[in-house]
Amino acid sequence: MRFEKYHGRYYFGGLALILLLLQFLSGVFLTLFYQPHLLEAYASVQQFYKTDFAVGAWLRDSHRWIAFLIFFSLVVHALRSLLRKEFLNLEKRSRVIWLTGGLLLLPMGALLASGLILPWEWKSYWLMEMIPNYFGQIPYAGPALKQFLIDAFTMNRNFVAHVVILPAIAIILLDLHVFSKARKRKGGLHRYLLKHAVISIPFILIIAVLAVYIPMPTADPEIIPMPLEGAFIPAPEWFVLIFLVPFMYFKNALAPFLGLYLALALYLALIFLPYMLGRYKKDAERREPGGDAFFKEFRHLLGNVLKVGFMRKLAAFLTVFVTAGAVFGFLYYQTYPSPTLGCNSCHNIAMGRGIGAPPDHFKDRMQEPKLDDSQWMLEHWFYPNVVW
Repeated sequence: MRFEKYHGRYYFGGLALILLLLQFLSGVFLTLFYQPHLLEAYASVQQFYKTDFAVGAWLRDSHRWIAFLIFFSLVVHALRSLLRKEFLNLEKRSRVIWLTGGLLLLPMGALLASGLILPWEWKSYWLMEMIPNYFGQIPYAGPALKQFLIDAFTMNRNFVAHVVILPAIAIILLDLHVFSKARKRKGGLHRYLLKHAVISIPFILIIAVLAVYIPMPTADPEIIPMPLEGAFIPAPEWFVLIFLVPFMYFKNALAPFLGLYLALALYLALIFLPYMLGRYKKDAERREPGGDAFFKEFRHLLGNVLKVGFMRKLAAFLTVFVTAGAVFGFLYYQTYPSPTLGCNSCHNIAMGRGIGAPPDHFKDRMQEPKLDDSQWMLEHWFYPNVVW
């Protein structure tokens, strides 16, 4: 089959789409063996490591690595679209694509959080307790929302949300964002997916190798990790922890401001950019360009330099590379000490602290007041050998 010329600007968007499809396929397989029950969930996940079913263990680890690379791809794709000022496109279809792309981040984030809870190891339990604390910081409605999330949580509900409700929402948004447009192209949707599958092969191979050499999590209690094991290893948890780490450093209003209010304000501003700046662009096009002669000459000179195709592409690549590097550098700096595997060192069956069973005072903040202390919860997560 002869493919039309591929547009490299959308490489990471297409990569994210292919990884989503792979995540769906591997998730269907894992669903066949998973038991959504507090006493059985962890054992059903660990069966892949305790038997000779090597393909199952590999798919389990691949599922986690795919989750990490999906969000990596989404961030790069969003940055590239932002730097190219695609939000200034006044066409209705372009605005819909931008808006649905932004809205997709919500079910994707919920899929990540619910998926991290499903294995029901101790870091899953920790996350389940921290999510209500996080949303409890919302003014006025926060305390009621926090209590609702605590009371309403069951493993079955989390499972149904992860495999039915959230994927359905994501598929609707994906159809508006990319599928409806792809169906109108030459060859239709199947040609679009095949083309992007081919160019995604390098990352698919990376996932296959990582799942073999860096399994997540380890196969405890047969292989028991050290308390700080997993630090420096990229994990999908990083994309959740980045919103929680301010609560480790601050106890005052600065923590929810940085971790919740600022993040929400930036998100809303970005997804509604086409509607806020579209009229500004329209008005600017009506006006005669003016300004200082020096800056006009500089822009003219820069335009002549970037007329060369290679220079223009190099400048675009470096801009996205440097920006994405700064974003992921900040993410890494804030989250790399996270002991991805360390919880299983102390909280494992061999130590008599059964993973797969909730604590004695499950969800009871009266019996376990530390669960309400977000700073302690995060310090214990990052530095369990010091704070316990």
